[in-house]
Amino acid sequence: MQGSDQGYQRVVTPEAVALELDVAGVGSRAIALLIDWLIQLAGFFALVLLVSGFHLSDAWSAALAVVAGLLIFFGYYFLFEGLWHGRTPGKRTQCLRVVRSDGSPARGTQIFVRNLLRIVDFLPVYYAAGAIAIFVSARNQRLGDMVAGTIVVRDRAAVRLADLSAAKPAVAAADAARPSAGPRHRLEPALRRFVVAYAQRRQFLPPPHREALARQVEPALRNVLPQVVAAGGPLAALDQLADEQL
Repeated sequence: MQGSDQGYQRVVTPEAVALELDVAGVGSRAIALLIDWLIQLAGFFALVLLVSGFHLSDAWSAALAVVAGLLIFFGYYFLFEGLWHGRTPGKRTQCLRVVRSDGSPARGTQIFVRNLLRIVDFLPVYYAAGAIAIFVSARNQRLGDMVAGTIVVRDRAAVRLADLSAAKPAVAAADAARPSAGPRHRLEPALRRFVVAYAQRRQFLPPPHREALARQVEPALRNVLPQVVAAGGPLAALDQLADEQL
């Protein structure tokens, strides 16, 4: 069964870099959806109360309620996933994010397509079609995700105090190892592609996966930043090179 909440998936980026993404399953997505629905319902009833204050006829009130419901149901996801980089308030509580199938940030057109097909995933009732699709999909994708080329992943790259404390020596070593206004390091093409891909996806990767990626290219990192690797490890060097790409 593919629809569990423990689902690491290996993807290969256009730069030929292999990444592992923690793909979200039905459980966490259902909780996020429930939270989003509660927010939508609160917004809908607030609009109904607002419209009722205008003392319109029953026909006009019903028409406005239908229009408001459609706008809230569809517009909510378009708005939040578009402006919050693939997140809604519900997804944020579960640390979830919509990304492209290769792990890079989702485009506006993909956000539009996946949410346009939300009504199909809802059929016949309460996202039954979408839930079935998630269970049978290799990447836990509902139908909208399959068409749009997106997946929902766990976003566990938030910085914690423990991470900051552990990173202080590495950051200090990196600062000491390079001039404050020095030029960017010249990298071999293969390493540069790796660093660019890592920089684009770093925020989506949990710390253990970032460490694993850094160890994969540790020999190349030692050739470029030997002092940083020696003082802070390969991840400190990889993060420094990634920062230079931003």
